Amino acid sequence: MRSGGRACVFGFVLCAVAGPAAAQASSERVSLDTAVAIDLFGGENVSNRPQIIVDIIGTVQLADRWQIYVRPWIRMPRPSPPTADPPPWDTLLYQASVRYERPGPIATRVDAGFIASPVGLGIFDANPRANPTIAGHSSYFTPMLPFDAGGPRGPAIASTYPLGAVLTLSAIHWDTHVALVNSAPVRSFALGAAANPSATPVFEAGAGITPTTGLRLGVTVAQGAYLKEDELTPTAPRGDRDVTLVGFEGDYAVRYTKLTGEFIHDRLTMPGQAATAYAWFIQGTQTLTPRWSINGRHEGTSSPVAGTGAVFRAQPRLLAGELTGAYRATREITVKASYYARQPYGRLVWDHQAGVQIVWQRRWW
Repeated sequence: MRSGGRACVFGFVLCAVAGPAAAQASSERVSLDTAVAIDLFGGENVSNRPQIIVDIIGTVQLADRWQIYVRPWIRMPRPSPPTADPPPWDTLLYQASVRYERPGPIATRVDAGFIASPVGLGIFDANPRANPTIAGHSSYFTPMLPFDAGGPRGPAIASTYPLGAVLTLSAIHWDTHVALVNSAPVRSFALGAAANPSATPVFEAGAGITPTTGLRLGVTVAQGAYLKEDELTPTAPRGDRDVTLVGFEGDYAVRYTKLTGEFIHDRLTMPGQAATAYAWFIQGTQTLTPRWSINGRHEGTSSPVAGTGAVFRAQPRLLAGELTGAYRATREITVKASYYARQPYGRLVWDHQAGVQIVWQRRWW
Protein backbone atom coordinates (compact mmCIF):
# COMPACT_ATOMS: atom_id res chain seq x y z
CA MET A 1 0.00 0.00 0.00
CA ARG A 2 1.26 3.45 -0.87
CA SER A 3 2.06 5.89 1.95
CA GLY A 4 -0.93 8.07 1.08
CA GLY A 5 -3.22 5.03 1.24
CA ARG A 6 -1.77 4.01 4.59
CA ALA A 7 -2.43 7.53 5.84
CA CYS A 8 -6.11 7.33 4.89
CA VAL A 9 -6.52 3.85 6.37
CA PHE A 10 -4.80 4.91 9.58
CA GLY A 11 -7.06 7.95 9.86
CA PHE A 12 -10.21 5.82 9.45
CA VAL A 13 -8.94 3.30 12.01
CA LEU A 14 -8.19 6.09 14.49
CA CYS A 15 -11.70 7.51 14.12
CA ALA A 16 -13.22 4.03 14.39
CA VAL A 17 -11.35 3.42 17.63
CA ALA A 18 -11.90 6.86 19.11
CA GLY A 19 -15.56 7.06 18.11
CA PRO A 20 -16.89 4.19 20.29
CA ALA A 21 -14.60 5.28 23.11
CA ALA A 22 -16.04 8.77 22.98
CA ALA A 23 -19.56 7.37 22.96
CA GLN A 24 -18.92 5.33 26.09
CA ALA A 25 -16.86 7.92 27.99
CA SER A 26 -17.44 11.50 28.94
CA SER A 27 -15.79 14.29 26.97
CA GLU A 28 -13.46 14.77 29.92
CA ARG A 29 -11.92 11.32 29.37
CA VAL A 30 -11.41 11.31 25.59
CA SER A 31 -10.17 14.14 23.37
CA LEU A 32 -9.22 14.35 19.72
CA ASP A 33 -7.54 17.41 18.19
CA THR A 34 -6.80 17.84 14.50
CA ALA A 35 -4.80 20.45 12.64
CA VAL A 36 -4.63 20.51 8.84
CA ALA A 37 -2.36 22.99 7.04
CA ILE A 38 -1.86 23.71 3.33
CA ASP A 39 0.95 26.06 2.34
CA LEU A 40 2.45 27.27 -0.92
CA PHE A 41 5.71 29.15 -1.50
CA GLY A 42 6.96 30.97 -4.56
CA GLY A 43 10.26 32.62 -5.42
CA GLU A 44 13.84 31.46 -5.78
CA ASN A 45 14.78 27.77 -5.55
CA VAL A 46 11.43 26.52 -4.26
CA SER A 47 8.83 24.21 -5.73
CA ASN A 48 5.50 25.76 -6.69
CA ARG A 49 3.71 22.67 -5.40
CA PRO A 50 1.79 22.84 -2.11
CA GLN A 51 2.71 21.09 1.10
CA ILE A 52 0.01 19.48 3.24
CA ILE A 53 0.37 18.60 6.92
CA VAL A 54 -2.18 16.66 8.98
CA ASP A 55 -1.45 16.52 12.73
CA ILE A 56 -3.80 14.44 14.92
CA ILE A 57 -3.52 14.30 18.71
CA GLY A 58 -5.64 11.78 20.60
CA THR A 59 -5.82 11.51 24.37
CA VAL A 60 -7.59 8.96 26.59
CA GLN A 61 -7.90 9.37 30.36
CA LEU A 62 -7.38 5.82 31.60
CA ALA A 63 -7.85 6.56 35.29
CA ASP A 64 -7.12 9.27 37.80
CA ARG A 65 -3.66 10.71 36.86
CA TRP A 66 -3.13 8.22 33.97
CA GLN A 67 -3.39 9.13 30.28
CA ILE A 68 -2.56 7.70 26.87
CA TYR A 69 -1.34 9.95 24.03
CA VAL A 70 -1.36 8.99 20.33
CA ARG A 71 -0.18 11.40 17.64
CA PRO A 72 -0.15 10.49 13.93
CA TRP A 73 1.59 13.05 11.72
CA ILE A 74 0.98 12.93 7.96
CA ARG A 75 2.61 15.12 5.32
CA MET A 76 2.67 15.57 1.58
CA PRO A 77 6.08 17.28 1.15
CA ARG A 78 7.24 19.58 -1.61
CA PRO A 79 9.70 18.12 -4.15
CA SER A 80 13.37 18.74 -3.41
CA PRO A 81 15.00 19.87 -5.63
CA PRO A 82 12.07 21.93 -6.95
CA THR A 83 12.11 20.22 -10.36
CA ALA A 84 11.93 16.70 -8.93
CA ASP A 85 8.85 14.47 -9.05
CA PRO A 86 6.44 14.70 -6.10
CA PRO A 87 7.75 12.56 -3.23
CA PRO A 88 5.55 10.02 -1.44
CA TRP A 89 3.52 11.00 1.59
CA ASP A 90 5.15 10.80 5.01
CA THR A 91 3.00 8.73 7.37
CA LEU A 92 4.54 8.77 10.82
CA LEU A 93 3.48 8.09 14.37
CA TYR A 94 5.15 10.87 16.33
CA GLN A 95 3.85 9.96 19.75
CA ALA A 96 2.42 6.84 21.41
CA SER A 97 2.95 7.09 25.14
CA VAL A 98 1.55 6.69 28.62
CA ARG A 99 1.61 9.62 31.06
CA TYR A 100 1.27 9.72 34.84
CA GLU A 101 0.75 13.06 36.60
CA ARG A 102 0.59 13.89 40.29
CA PRO A 103 -0.16 17.48 41.33
CA GLY A 104 1.21 19.08 44.49
CA PRO A 105 3.79 21.60 45.73
CA ILE A 106 6.26 19.61 43.62
CA ALA A 107 4.28 18.31 40.65
CA THR A 108 5.43 15.02 39.13
CA ARG A 109 4.97 13.76 35.58
CA VAL A 110 6.26 10.58 33.95
CA ASP A 111 6.04 9.90 30.19
CA ALA A 112 6.98 6.52 28.72
CA GLY A 113 6.80 5.18 25.17
CA PHE A 114 7.45 7.13 21.99
CA ILE A 115 7.86 10.57 23.50
CA ALA A 116 8.89 14.07 22.50
CA SER A 117 12.58 14.38 23.27
CA PRO A 118 12.96 16.92 26.12
CA VAL A 119 15.81 18.65 24.26
CA GLY A 120 15.00 21.75 22.23
CA LEU A 121 12.11 24.20 22.10
CA GLY A 122 11.61 24.06 18.33
CA ILE A 123 10.05 20.61 18.56
CA PHE A 124 6.83 22.21 19.81
CA ASP A 125 6.43 24.11 16.52
CA ALA A 126 6.00 20.92 14.47
CA ASN A 127 2.24 21.34 14.90
CA PRO A 128 1.03 23.95 12.34
CA ARG A 129 -1.41 25.35 14.91
CA ALA A 130 1.43 26.09 17.35
CA ASN A 131 3.96 27.27 14.74
CA PRO A 132 3.96 31.11 14.67
CA THR A 133 5.39 31.13 11.13
CA ILE A 134 4.75 28.95 8.07
CA ALA A 135 8.11 27.24 7.52
CA GLY A 136 9.48 24.83 10.09
CA HIS A 137 12.78 25.17 11.91
CA SER A 138 15.55 24.62 9.33
CA SER A 139 18.01 23.61 12.05
CA TYR A 140 15.73 20.76 13.14
CA PHE A 141 14.98 19.31 9.70
CA THR A 142 17.93 20.13 7.42
CA PRO A 143 20.87 17.68 7.68
CA MET A 144 24.31 19.15 8.24
CA LEU A 145 26.99 18.81 5.58
CA PRO A 146 28.94 15.53 5.53
CA PHE A 147 31.88 15.68 7.93
CA ASP A 148 32.34 11.99 8.84
CA ALA A 149 32.92 9.86 5.76
CA GLY A 150 30.89 6.68 5.82
CA GLY A 151 28.11 7.84 8.14
CA PRO A 152 24.61 9.20 7.48
CA ARG A 153 23.88 12.92 7.73
CA GLY A 154 21.86 14.40 10.57
CA PRO A 155 20.71 17.80 11.86
CA ALA A 156 22.41 19.78 14.61
CA ILE A 157 19.26 19.17 16.65
CA ALA A 158 16.41 16.92 15.61
CA SER A 159 12.65 17.15 15.88
CA THR A 160 12.55 13.60 17.21
CA TYR A 161 10.13 11.34 19.07
CA PRO A 162 12.24 8.37 20.23
CA LEU A 163 11.37 5.45 22.47
CA GLY A 164 12.17 6.31 26.07
CA ALA A 165 10.98 7.65 29.40
CA VAL A 166 11.21 11.07 31.03
CA LEU A 167 10.60 12.18 34.62
CA THR A 168 9.65 15.84 35.15
CA LEU A 169 9.42 17.66 38.48
CA SER A 170 8.15 21.24 38.73
CA ALA A 171 7.36 23.86 41.34
CA ILE A 172 6.34 27.51 41.15
CA HIS A 173 9.84 28.84 40.43
CA TRP A 174 11.75 25.84 39.05
CA ASP A 175 11.50 22.67 36.99
CA THR A 176 13.80 19.77 36.16
CA HIS A 177 13.73 16.60 34.08
CA VAL A 178 15.77 13.48 33.38
CA ALA A 179 15.26 11.09 30.47
CA LEU A 180 16.63 7.94 28.90
CA VAL A 181 15.89 7.57 25.16
CA ASN A 182 17.00 5.22 22.40
CA SER A 183 18.38 7.76 19.90
CA ALA A 184 20.46 10.92 20.17
CA PRO A 185 18.92 14.37 19.64
CA VAL A 186 21.09 14.85 16.53
CA ARG A 187 19.38 11.93 14.73
CA SER A 188 15.81 12.11 13.49
CA PHE A 189 13.55 9.32 14.75
CA ALA A 190 9.85 8.69 14.15
CA LEU A 191 7.85 5.46 14.25
CA GLY A 192 7.14 4.53 10.64
CA ALA A 193 10.05 6.49 9.10
CA ALA A 194 11.92 4.87 6.22
CA ALA A 195 15.32 4.98 7.98
CA ASN A 196 15.69 5.32 11.74
CA PRO A 197 19.00 5.22 13.62
CA SER A 198 20.10 2.08 15.43
CA ALA A 199 18.89 1.95 19.02
CA THR A 200 21.41 3.20 21.57
CA PRO A 201 20.87 4.55 25.09
CA VAL A 202 21.19 8.33 25.41
CA PHE A 203 20.93 10.24 28.70
CA GLU A 204 19.19 13.64 28.73
CA ALA A 205 18.59 16.08 31.56
CA GLY A 206 17.64 19.69 32.07
CA ALA A 207 16.48 22.32 34.52
CA GLY A 208 14.83 25.72 34.42
CA ILE A 209 14.00 28.63 36.66
CA THR A 210 11.04 31.01 36.57
CA PRO A 211 12.17 34.06 38.57
CA THR A 212 9.04 36.02 37.69
CA THR A 213 5.77 35.48 35.90
CA GLY A 214 6.31 35.18 32.15
CA LEU A 215 10.08 34.54 32.25
CA ARG A 216 11.77 31.14 32.13
CA LEU A 217 15.45 30.35 31.61
CA GLY A 218 16.66 26.79 31.10
CA VAL A 219 19.61 24.55 30.34
CA THR A 220 19.64 21.05 28.91
CA VAL A 221 22.29 18.38 28.26
CA ALA A 222 22.44 15.08 26.40
CA GLN A 223 25.17 12.48 26.12
CA GLY A 224 25.51 9.15 24.34
CA ALA A 225 26.28 7.47 21.03
CA TYR A 226 24.66 9.14 18.03
CA LEU A 227 25.95 6.69 15.44
CA LYS A 228 26.56 2.95 15.87
CA GLU A 229 29.36 1.13 14.12
CA ASP A 230 26.89 -1.08 12.21
CA GLU A 231 25.51 2.02 10.42
CA LEU A 232 28.89 2.90 8.87
CA THR A 233 30.09 1.95 5.41
CA PRO A 234 32.78 -0.78 5.33
CA THR A 235 35.57 1.70 4.52
CA ALA A 236 34.79 4.11 7.38
CA PRO A 237 36.90 4.10 10.57
CA ARG A 238 35.42 1.64 13.05
CA GLY A 239 33.82 2.59 16.35
CA ASP A 240 30.69 4.30 17.62
CA ARG A 241 30.35 8.07 17.37
CA ASP A 242 29.38 10.00 20.52
CA VAL A 243 27.70 13.36 21.08
CA THR A 244 27.64 15.73 24.02
CA LEU A 245 24.96 18.37 23.60
CA VAL A 246 24.51 21.46 25.76
CA GLY A 247 21.61 23.82 25.18
CA PHE A 248 20.39 27.09 26.63
CA GLU A 249 16.82 28.32 26.21
CA GLY A 250 14.58 31.15 27.31
CA ASP A 251 10.96 32.30 27.12
CA TYR A 252 9.61 35.74 27.97
CA ALA A 253 5.98 36.81 27.70
CA VAL A 254 4.55 40.17 28.74
CA ARG A 255 1.08 41.47 27.82
CA TYR A 256 0.75 40.82 24.05
CA THR A 257 4.39 39.99 23.31
CA LYS A 258 6.19 36.65 23.48
CA LEU A 259 9.89 36.00 22.79
CA THR A 260 11.60 32.60 22.59
CA GLY A 261 15.26 31.79 22.04
CA GLU A 262 17.58 28.80 22.01
CA PHE A 263 21.28 28.04 21.54
CA ILE A 264 22.60 24.49 21.01
CA HIS A 265 26.25 23.33 21.12
CA ASP A 266 27.16 19.85 19.84
CA ARG A 267 30.48 18.13 20.39
CA LEU A 268 30.63 15.16 17.99
CA THR A 269 33.38 12.66 18.82
CA MET A 270 34.81 10.29 16.20
CA PRO A 271 37.85 7.97 16.34
CA GLY A 272 40.88 10.23 16.76
CA GLN A 273 39.04 13.53 16.30
CA ALA A 274 36.11 15.70 17.39
CA ALA A 275 33.86 18.16 15.57
CA THR A 276 31.70 21.03 16.78
CA ALA A 277 28.29 22.21 15.57
CA TYR A 278 25.93 24.99 16.66
CA ALA A 279 22.25 25.73 16.17
CA TRP A 280 20.24 28.69 17.38
CA PHE A 281 17.00 30.57 16.84
CA ILE A 282 15.11 33.54 18.19
CA GLN A 283 11.44 34.10 17.46
CA GLY A 284 8.77 36.53 18.56
CA THR A 285 5.01 36.95 18.44
CA GLN A 286 3.22 40.28 18.73
CA THR A 287 -0.56 40.13 19.08
CA LEU A 288 -2.09 43.26 17.56
CA THR A 289 -5.79 42.49 17.98
CA PRO A 290 -7.76 39.34 18.89
CA ARG A 291 -7.56 38.34 15.20
CA TRP A 292 -4.24 39.78 13.97
CA SER A 293 -0.64 39.00 14.93
CA ILE A 294 2.85 39.55 13.54
CA ASN A 295 5.40 36.77 14.02
CA GLY A 296 9.06 36.34 13.12
CA ARG A 297 11.92 33.90 13.39
CA HIS A 298 15.65 34.12 12.67
CA GLU A 299 17.76 30.98 12.94
CA GLY A 300 21.04 29.46 11.95
CA THR A 301 23.16 26.32 12.00
CA SER A 302 26.94 25.99 11.86
CA SER A 303 27.94 22.56 10.57
CA PRO A 304 31.37 21.07 11.30
CA VAL A 305 34.07 22.08 8.80
CA ALA A 306 34.60 19.32 6.25
CA GLY A 307 38.09 20.36 5.20
CA THR A 308 40.51 23.27 4.90
CA GLY A 309 40.64 26.35 2.70
CA ALA A 310 38.28 29.19 1.86
CA VAL A 311 35.74 26.94 0.07
CA PHE A 312 35.28 24.73 3.10
CA ARG A 313 35.06 27.67 5.50
CA ALA A 314 32.13 28.95 3.44
CA GLN A 315 30.31 25.59 3.54
CA PRO A 316 29.13 25.12 7.10
CA ARG A 317 26.59 27.91 7.65
CA LEU A 318 22.84 27.77 7.12
CA LEU A 319 20.73 30.87 7.86
CA ALA A 320 16.99 31.49 7.56
CA GLY A 321 14.55 34.23 8.51
CA GLU A 322 10.80 34.59 8.21
CA LEU A 323 8.33 37.41 8.86
CA THR A 324 4.70 36.32 9.07
CA GLY A 325 1.37 38.06 9.34
CA ALA A 326 -1.44 35.88 10.72
CA TYR A 327 -5.19 36.50 10.62
CA ARG A 328 -7.62 34.35 12.59
CA ALA A 329 -10.62 34.36 10.26
CA THR A 330 -12.75 32.11 12.49
CA ARG A 331 -12.25 30.07 15.65
CA GLU A 332 -11.05 27.18 13.45
CA ILE A 333 -9.32 28.84 10.47
CA THR A 334 -6.11 30.91 10.48
CA VAL A 335 -4.59 32.45 7.36
CA LYS A 336 -0.88 33.34 7.22
CA ALA A 337 1.32 35.19 4.73
CA SER A 338 5.13 35.25 4.94
CA TYR A 339 8.30 36.66 3.54
CA TYR A 340 10.99 33.98 3.83
CA ALA A 341 14.73 34.30 3.17
CA ARG A 342 17.23 31.44 3.30
CA GLN A 343 20.97 31.07 2.76
CA PRO A 344 21.67 27.36 2.25
CA TYR A 345 24.93 25.61 3.05
CA GLY A 346 27.75 26.42 0.66
CA ARG A 347 26.18 29.56 -0.78
CA LEU A 348 26.90 33.26 -0.24
CA VAL A 349 23.59 34.54 -1.66
CA TRP A 350 20.10 34.37 -0.19
CA ASP A 351 16.95 32.83 -1.67
CA HIS A 352 13.91 35.12 -1.31
CA GLN A 353 10.44 33.60 -1.20
CA ALA A 354 6.82 34.46 -0.36
CA GLY A 355 4.41 32.01 1.19
CA VAL A 356 0.76 31.62 2.15
CA GLN A 357 -0.85 29.07 4.44
CA ILE A 358 -4.31 28.09 5.64
CA VAL A 359 -4.56 26.22 8.95
CA TRP A 360 -7.77 24.50 10.00
CA GLN A 361 -7.95 23.25 13.57
CA ARG A 362 -10.68 21.59 15.58
CA ARG A 363 -11.06 19.85 18.91
CA TRP A 364 -13.70 17.17 18.42
CA TRP A 365 -14.07 16.02 22.03
